[in-house]
Amino acid sequence: MGGFFQVFCSFFSGILTTLAIPNEIFHFGSFPLGMAALIPLYIAAKSAKSYKNAAGIFALDALVTHIFSSFWLANFKDFAVFTLGASALGTACIEAMAGCLFFAPFAKPTEILQKKTCFQKTPLKFSCDFSSPEFRVFWFASVRVVYEWAKSTGFLAYPWGTLSMSAFNAKTLIQSADIFGTYGITFLFAFISGTLAESMISFCEKNDSAKISSIQKCALALLASFLLYGAFRLCQSRPILKTLNAVLVQQNRDPWALRSDDGAIKISMELSQKGIDEFSKRGKKADIVVWSEAVLRHSFPESYVRYALRPEEESLVNFIRRTQIPFLIGGSYTLDEEKDQSANAALMFDRDGFFRGFYGKTHLVPFAEVIPGIEFPIVKKMMSRVVGISNGWTPGEEFVLFDIEISSKEKKPFPSFSIVNLGEPISSQEKTARARLATPICFEDAFPDICGPFHKMGAEVFMNITDDSWSKTASAEYQHFVVAAFRAIEYRTTLVRSTNSGFTAVVDSAGKIVQSAPLFEEAYLCAEIPIYQWRETVHSRYTNWFVHLILIFMAATLFIVASENFSQLKNFKE
Repeated sequence: MGGFFQVFCSFFSGILTTLAIPNEIFHFGSFPLGMAALIPLYIAAKSAKSYKNAAGIFALDALVTHIFSSFWLANFKDFAVFTLGASALGTACIEAMAGCLFFAPFAKPTEILQKKTCFQKTPLKFSCDFSSPEFRVFWFASVRVVYEWAKSTGFLAYPWGTLSMSAFNAKTLIQSADIFGTYGITFLFAFISGTLAESMISFCEKNDSAKISSIQKCALALLASFLLYGAFRLCQSRPILKTLNAVLVQQNRDPWALRSDDGAIKISMELSQKGIDEFSKRGKKADIVVWSEAVLRHSFPESYVRYALRPEEESLVNFIRRTQIPFLIGGSYTLDEEKDQSANAALMFDRDGFFRGFYGKTHLVPFAEVIPGIEFPIVKKMMSRVVGISNGWTPGEEFVLFDIEISSKEKKPFPSFSIVNLGEPISSQEKTARARLATPICFEDAFPDICGPFHKMGAEVFMNITDDSWSKTASAEYQHFVVAAFRAIEYRTTLVRSTNSGFTAVVDSAGKIVQSAPLFEEAYLCAEIPIYQWRETVHSRYTNWFVHLILIFMAATLFIVASENFSQLKNFKE
């Protein structure tokens, strides 16, 4: 295969992946395209002649996918040089390493050994057959899993542009996320792509189809197992223990474009009142009102007095006190005034308008919310000149849950019981139901490393607050939503997203959208949020166990390859 055709295949694979994941055409992605997206990449990778060649093939795929699917990163204020440019380069480098990893088992012996084999009547053979279609497809799918895990982990993590994102509409397939996380779906789709590619190659080369029948059977068995498990999970009844009535406010105002937050607060209060009134018309009471990320621009706790006085028509604190409902609002919290350190925070106000606590975002956007080395004057000066910023957020110091009273009566998962008291009579008084909320901020809802600890602490609802208004594109809003929606399945916990422009929605424990609001509109959502009995899933207990298993398998394979190369080189020298 010529170099031009390899480039074409790699580029085409990037385009297919872009169309498979949520985009401007398919808002929630296309799982049939997701299953076929890596066919061209596999065909190109199979014909790779060197590590350099393989690295280039995979890097181009990553570059095309990232630029065409995450083009909206260029709207990220003055940070496009980092958010789009640097992230595209970083993603390409990671997949280039994945290309080298893919090529490793199929690499020929060293040049000396190759020259020696020219004089041999029979070529050198490995004791392990790495050239079989079964191994090659399995290896290809494993490499894809490792690549997506690597790009979704650590300080520079960016879990967008992944194959699993294309599967959102395939509700039966994605139920396996409570076992494997999203990586099981990635493995399945990459395995199917590899199998289809091998079938196409066999057909074009007019090979005996029996040679690849085993891998086709494996792909069908794998797909069938995912479908059967998903059908089983979807048929299982999960009773709702209680319901949280929340008003989710989408004020559709970009905080970066506003000089003052008074306007956004007024609009948010108007929408909040409409939502509260609508609940009243239904004969219900709102338990909490949730505003999106970064609505309040002045830092707490020192700015509490300001919001007790502003806006002038009716202050925020007075409004909360009048409604007699707790409010969760995105803002900032001063961690250390002397060091000028503040956290991007979720601020909780009780029904009397008093500020009761905060959660500070722990996973910050690299080179935008947090700048490595900003404490050094030379770095601070350079960043100020390049992108016009000289400071960033400081990560929060702990995970925080908010426990609030709700009007819903809690349904016990077990039969009720009573106690016969032979002493003083005890008045039977029903306990007030409560809901325990975790509040991941912005893209924190995309990370199991963040949602996992919340879940272990007993979180009953993931209440995400987000500001994606700067993206100005539907694909950015839907991509963020789809990436986050998998947390609901992984932990079998309801996910709620309250955003300032979209996608504001409620997702149940099966990943189904229960309620949603339109994008880029002033809107409110009277959300009746289902709360299920807390349960531990395989994923919540062992998290990335599937990735770790694949890494062990790959390490063992590479060890065997290295050992055999070394053994043959040693025999040649002797």
